Amino acid sequence: YITFSDYMLFWNLISSIGSLATIMFTFMLTFLIIETMISKKKIIFHIKNNNTEWMFNIPNMTHTFIENNMNFYK
Repeated sequence: YITFSDYMLFWNLISSIGSLATIMFTFMLTFLIIETMISKKKIIFHIKNNNTEWMFNIPNMTHTFIENNMNFYK
């Protein structure tokens, strides 16, 4: 086995805490996704359809539609 010096034990502890937090948050995210799919709550807001990607459900080809220009002046 490789022996670590004392300052490496601190970083090992930090790494272990980080991996435990990652596992915990992964379980929480999985639970939230499953709970959302099971509960089937109503959507309380609607997305505005003023964007062409939302209107056609696909990304538009570049320069095929009239694009709004944004001008910045100093």
